[in-house]
Amino acid sequence: MANDLSYLINDCDNHFNEPPDMYENYIDPSQRELAIRSVRTPDGKTIQLFGGKPSKFTLTQVVYSQEQLQEMLGQIPTEGAEAEGERVTMPGMLLNRLNPLKGLNEDERKALVAEFKSRTEAYGNRELRLALMDEQGIDKALMYPVSAHDIEYEFADNVDAIYANVRAFNRWMHEEVGFAHENRMFLPPYIPLADVDLAVKELEIVLAQGAPVVQIKTGHAHGGRDNPFGGRSPADPIFDPIWSRVNEAGVKIAAHLGGTDYQKYGADWSEDPNITFGDFDAFQWMHYWGDRPAVELTSGLILHNFFGRFPNIRICLSEVGTLWVPYTVRKMDHAYLMGRKAKWATGGKLDRRPSEIFRQHFLVMPYPEENVQRVVAEVGLDPIAFGSDFPHGEGLARPGEYAAAQLSGFSDADVKRIMRDNLEEFLTT
Repeated sequence: MANDLSYLINDCDNHFNEPPDMYENYIDPSQRELAIRSVRTPDGKTIQLFGGKPSKFTLTQVVYSQEQLQEMLGQIPTEGAEAEGERVTMPGMLLNRLNPLKGLNEDERKALVAEFKSRTEAYGNRELRLALMDEQGIDKALMYPVSAHDIEYEFADNVDAIYANVRAFNRWMHEEVGFAHENRMFLPPYIPLADVDLAVKELEIVLAQGAPVVQIKTGHAHGGRDNPFGGRSPADPIFDPIWSRVNEAGVKIAAHLGGTDYQKYGADWSEDPNITFGDFDAFQWMHYWGDRPAVELTSGLILHNFFGRFPNIRICLSEVGTLWVPYTVRKMDHAYLMGRKAKWATGGKLDRRPSEIFRQHFLVMPYPEENVQRVVAEVGLDPIAFGSDFPHGEGLARPGEYAAAQLSGFSDADVKRIMRDNLEEFLTT
């Protein structure tokens, strides 16, 4: 599974599985009634309860029919299926050209799925995961546990529950894995923006524990206790106490794809505003999943003069792809050159073009099968980093094979910047 390069690679979108009882075990005992709980339903499935209610977020797999999955995987359970209480994932099974199952006969498919099934313990075990990273030729990785970036969506109208569960999540991460174990596994603690005072309190805890990166959600910030189903720009000066501390500490920010309330805007387009990802139709998936939250977070931070006020902060956007980047950067530059004012900037003027700000302060990762040359042609190499999304179904089964498959048009030096150097600089300087 090791990579074919002469150096170890760095990965800005990797995943580490938290235990299902983590929130119950690590939440403050006085707030245990607020804990996210995993329970078994009468039909044998495991579900999460948020304040006693099932998750509002659906994860229905729609890429393949059951017949197609069975043809690919045989009788071995697929992602999202329950097998003797265990959730089984086949990395790469939802990809096209880089699907590891493509072209295999039945015996080869069974052997490959069994191989990855045998590795599932490593997805949530620190020392086994380091050993697996060694096998994969990975030096450092930004690793996102599964559930934290959905907490604000699930508990939108219960701010105390948001922070109680986030404190449990960050406590588990620090005590059981570490925020930067061996300077290789970088797990960013989560900082919700629903309450500034509680956010600063949580931030101070994780900074004192040595966190080099903290995580926020993509899209607009939570609207606060008085407007829980609304929103604010993350660059709104109301959040300055948070960002001033981040800027002072030299800590980086990470944001990952996750549940948002953007589907509410579908009400103006004859769409159901209450359904979520797994049940999205094509229009909803296009407009309310991934790209729009990333576009708005990026443009909001830049055009609301976030980096003019907090110049030490850099942000990595994981698992939102880069299809939206060329348009967004060009459109921001167009607004700048047309004399459109930047909110919260002195005289309404940014100190440089938005495209320059983007290159200096952002790191983004193309999805595994995206055209990398297209985005590099627009923004250059500096903001581009490799991300595998391992071990998810839409991620790479063999991260080390990415360079040969997707970066053949780049020089060796440029490949190294994408596969190692850009994330190395983000994490360590």
